[in-house]
Amino acid sequence: MFDYFGVSAATLCSIHCLALPILTIIPIQWQHNHWIDLAFAIIGFVIVLQISKTLDSKSLEFVLWLSISIILVSALLSFFRNYHSRLIHLGSLGLIIGHLINAFHHKMNAFKIVKR
Repeated sequence: MFDYFGVSAATLCSIHCLALPILTIIPIQWQHNHWIDLAFAIIGFVIVLQISKTLDSKSLEFVLWLSISIILVSALLSFFRNYHSRLIHLGSLGLIIGHLINAFHHKMNAFKIVKR
């Protein structure tokens, strides 16, 4: 369940991060809201914390923690230094891939249990 929340939150974060440069091109008054970056980072942190309690794969756990760490650092840079780091895209992509792999493993394990 947390994987689906994680994929959704990371996807929305990616859309937000990709839409920001496009919105800055449009000749309207646009102000980047640093609170949005911080909110996505906190939501992602809580989800990764919950998922990491049940993970068997240390490499998948590493990918999720590395990705959320990149997002947290980028969000904090944006919040405190008014610097929008492009690394946040890498962190979002890592979270999406990690959550999808974890959800796939859960489905495969459920399928194996039902198949027996």
